[in-house]
Amino acid sequence: MASDEAPEAQTQEPEAPAHDPFSVKILTAVQVHRSLNGLRHNDHLRYRQYCSRRLRRLYVQLRFKHGKGRFKQATFPDNFDDPKWIFIPLVQSERAWAFAVQLKADNAAAAVFNARWRHHSERKLAKACQYAQHLEAVCKVHCDQRTQLEAEAYAALMSGAWLAERENWAEAKTKLARSKKLFEHFLLAADQAEGSAFRTYLQELAPMLRECRYNLGEAEQDEDGLGKASVTDGTKGRDGDLMFRTHAVSIPSDKIRSKVVKCMEMTKALQADADSQETPGAVFAEKYGELSVEYGDALKDVHSEMIAAGADSDTADWRIVEAFIREASSCVSVERNLILLRSHLGKLDDIEDVNTIESRRQCRPEEGMRFCELVKEELAALSELPESSEDLEETFAVYKKVILDYRCLYLALCHAALGKLLEAAALLEMLMTRVDEAPGKEQSGLLQRLQGLFQHIQQQLPSRVARWRCRILIQLAKASKKKKDAEAEETADLVQPKNPKQDVLATFPPRFRDIPCKPLLFDLAFPCIEAPNLDAILPKKQEGKGRQAVAAVAGALGGLGSRLGGWMGRK
Repeated sequence: MASDEAPEAQTQEPEAPAHDPFSVKILTAVQVHRSLNGLRHNDHLRYRQYCSRRLRRLYVQLRFKHGKGRFKQATFPDNFDDPKWIFIPLVQSERAWAFAVQLKADNAAAAVFNARWRHHSERKLAKACQYAQHLEAVCKVHCDQRTQLEAEAYAALMSGAWLAERENWAEAKTKLARSKKLFEHFLLAADQAEGSAFRTYLQELAPMLRECRYNLGEAEQDEDGLGKASVTDGTKGRDGDLMFRTHAVSIPSDKIRSKVVKCMEMTKALQADADSQETPGAVFAEKYGELSVEYGDALKDVHSEMIAAGADSDTADWRIVEAFIREASSCVSVERNLILLRSHLGKLDDIEDVNTIESRRQCRPEEGMRFCELVKEELAALSELPESSEDLEETFAVYKKVILDYRCLYLALCHAALGKLLEAAALLEMLMTRVDEAPGKEQSGLLQRLQGLFQHIQQQLPSRVARWRCRILIQLAKASKKKKDAEAEETADLVQPKNPKQDVLATFPPRFRDIPCKPLLFDLAFPCIEAPNLDAILPKKQEGKGRQAVAAVAGALGGLGSRLGGWMGRK
């Protein structure tokens, strides 16, 4: 009996794929193809036609034909080594979904409701669910963990849309909530380019979930799962008393914990070395760059661990850990750029004029503008992190104002270097009215060190602005005086030269001088001139009549001669 059941068990077991697991970014690819082929303008017909063409191309490339002439269903292979097979059920699901939404939109815009269109739309959504579930099953065999989760989120989204169309609100809410949880999980582990795609999915999910809760009679909940803080209980294990904006950081993975601790120790050692010197230079900036690379590697490991753990794990802890590493990395980048900015400001204080070649070799104002732009971008990234508060927003606003003031100073110096003294003077005059010494509220943790650096450069800003304003005004006065003297000298030379012969011999070739143009003459008496009488010159009418009579007689004689000649020539 056992020997008879063994072959059946062996035949039922699926064969393991001979290739490495495929990595396909399903959700990002779907969002890109949708936006590029009609759905940016809600043109579902165009997107459905695109899916049909793409599906035909996939069939030809993979030789997945369905007979010639008469249709014959081909079986989807169980084993394959080309990742393009993953896109066949995906494109089939997208085509059916686009057809369903097109029918639904046409029915909504029609003058009379069409029940057949509604049933056709439901059938197409059911087809889309079947293809999405087939995609999920194929990805579980041939793809990695991330692709499997993306296929699960896509299948849950299609199933939720179909159940909501059939007004099965309870099951639709369950599917849509699962899809939303997976999208939020991917958003935490995504970079800036992929994050926009997941935010689009979350925006599309919000009205469907709201409709399900309304029909179920449930209370309104928070739509944005990433907007509010997930409070971490103080009883959980703390890793070296790491804090992220009044929340204890609990790292679930030992590998990530060791990397984070190593990065924090490197940060403290580097900051201690930088504080020992009054003006840290480019060597410390390079060390800060290496530390930023370490934080970037730790962040990649966090994202991979989050995907491996899945959305069913403790997402709140992973969210706090990911935000803590992002904040630490951004703070290190801001500190590095502020050190470079301080070094550049020290070079700027040693020069008095930005127009000379020596000063341009020593210090370029456009480099300072680049440092200000980098600091502004990092501050924007810090303000977008979760667990924000009003005090943090006010402090970041003060920091941004300081950086924008320094950027305005460097912009004025760039205008001065190009010879645009009026523009530079106007910018510095405006900057004098807005510089102040508001340090912002004191912060703790990683942001405490940034406050000292910003206060240091902010205290020196009014003196720098006043110094360069006086220098630009002096240069502007000298330039205007020189221009007036040149104009007066030129006017005096044109009116009354002192020694014309000496000037001609001294300056060769001579300068160009304006001379009066020859005036244009208009004959105002021309309309008053009477035309002469030409009757005496023209021939008389009688002579013309005689000539006409002679010409008529000659013509008649010529015609008679031609007739006689023709008659004589006949045989």
